[in-house]
Amino acid sequence: MKPTALRLASLLLIGVASCAAPPANPNPTSAPTIALTTPSETPLPTEIALPTDTAAPSSPTPAPQPLLLRRSCGRDYVVRADEPTEIFYGGWGVKGLDLAQQWSTALTIDLTIDGAAVTGRLQPPAPELPYNCPKGFEDSYWIYYSTVLPGLAAGTHDVTVAFNALRALPDGYGSTFGPGEIAKQTFWITAQ
Repeated sequence: MKPTALRLASLLLIGVASCAAPPANPNPTSAPTIALTTPSETPLPTEIALPTDTAAPSSPTPAPQPLLLRRSCGRDYVVRADEPTEIFYGGWGVKGLDLAQQWSTALTIDLTIDGAAVTGRLQPPAPELPYNCPKGFEDSYWIYYSTVLPGLAAGTHDVTVAFNALRALPDGYGSTFGPGEIAKQTFWITAQ
């Protein structure tokens, strides 16, 4: 039993003993006596302090720096080295939401950095590009992927974005693309 629980139990027994009637004494000539003892320990606190976590609070995770790879916005990009980076890539614009939804089921976009494949996730079609780049056509909806990297090492990194259509689809502006590889773009990201 824990010390606090033992103290509580002993005080309870003392309290019960002090309230109980004295036992009947078969010899009425002597007066009954009750010996009470009190614990020599300090009294119990009225409030019990629970231990708290004394570890230093963790610092918030920094938001990743955004980077949109789009050929019409440039081929050379600069990011801070060794900091989380969210890369938006493969912006494929088509006319109207309905056509964009069709493309989102038929378009795969592969990202390669320094020869290694990087996995991203498809984003829902959007009427605007996710970050700081003009969209180009009116009524465009964009299909793109994104991925978060923990950080790029200092230096220049070769990046390739390959667009692949699983079936032929129009873009709504007078052209039809696919099936197969429909575009391949190269970029350079310098981390410093």
